[in-house]
Amino acid sequence: MPIWEDVELFCRAIFDEGRQEAEKILTKAKAEAERTIAEAHERAEKDFQKEIIAQKSGAHAEAKRLVDAAELKARKRIIEFREQTIHEILGALEQRLKDFLHQPSYSDFLLPAIKEGIDTLGGREFAVELGEKDLTSVKPNIRALEKERGLQIELRASPSMEGCLRIYTGDQRLLYDNSLFSRLQRSDDEIRREIWRKIFGAERSDG
Repeated sequence: MPIWEDVELFCRAIFDEGRQEAEKILTKAKAEAERTIAEAHERAEKDFQKEIIAQKSGAHAEAKRLVDAAELKARKRIIEFREQTIHEILGALEQRLKDFLHQPSYSDFLLPAIKEGIDTLGGREFAVELGEKDLTSVKPNIRALEKERGLQIELRASPSMEGCLRIYTGDQRLLYDNSLFSRLQRSDDEIRREIWRKIFGAERSDG
């Protein structure tokens, strides 16, 4: 066989081998490309699902925030309404007490209120401070109380303070303010609870 035929066969063999190798590389590359595309598609799908979940979560959080804000605003308005109602009722009560100071029946309140202060403080010597008009009306009853209980009571006029009713111990160390307005202040919590129960139908709540 001529040498050129050997060369031709050799070249053909190399060509065939190269073509087979190329086909192997192409097949591998194609498989690699398909796998890469599949993985990219899978990642894209996962990212899309995460984004959807994140959007849903964000929407839910925003909706919850709006609902919470609305509920808080409503609670504040209810509390403000209740406090305003209580304030108006207490204001009306205070005005009624002011009016009561000028009624004849107010003098009937003075002596029991003075006795309450004396009993609370204890002792034998006291000073009682009253408005000038009240002092005049209650003075005979105070003198009778002194004799009845063996007490010594100094009466003092307080021209600048309407409705004043203060009881001091003889040494001035203790004071019991039993005016109508002081009694109102001492009963403030109890009155507020009663208003809540009567007006709002429940015990007072801070929430």
